[in-house]
Amino acid sequence: MVLYMISFFQLPKGVLDRLDYFRSRFFWQGDSERKKYRLAKWSVVCRPKDQGGLCIHDLEVKNRALLGKWLFKLLTEHGVWTLLRRKYVGSKAVSQVYWKPGDSHFWAGLMATKKIFFRYGSFSIKDGSEIRFWEDKWLGNATLR
Repeated sequence: MVLYMISFFQLPKGVLDRLDYFRSRFFWQGDSERKKYRLAKWSVVCRPKDQGGLCIHDLEVKNRALLGKWLFKLLTEHGVWTLLRRKYVGSKAVSQVYWKPGDSHFWAGLMATKKIFFRYGSFSIKDGSEIRFWEDKWLGNATLR
């Protein structure tokens, strides 16, 4: 349930820090009367298992990945996504749309994740029916216009 909720909103840095604080406290020993000590560095605990860690995920990376998953669905699927595209995107490309006051928190999270998504994502042209030759970014971070 928590992971599902994390996928809908971009979590503020303060919330992420607080969640990491509670997660790291789980691995500390002691009580209110004795001194607490760490069993391992948090950076070690977060490493993959094959590198000696416990594979505790970075919540900021997980949050962005889950928002990226919704962004991918917005770009590739139909149904309810068509309504979302019609409301927020219109006739523009998703890469050319930005968050504005009054938009939903979900949309704000998608727009905040969009830059990383398009920077590291790759797309195939297929039949070319959804390609905007002059507006899409072909090489680097600029359009041909």
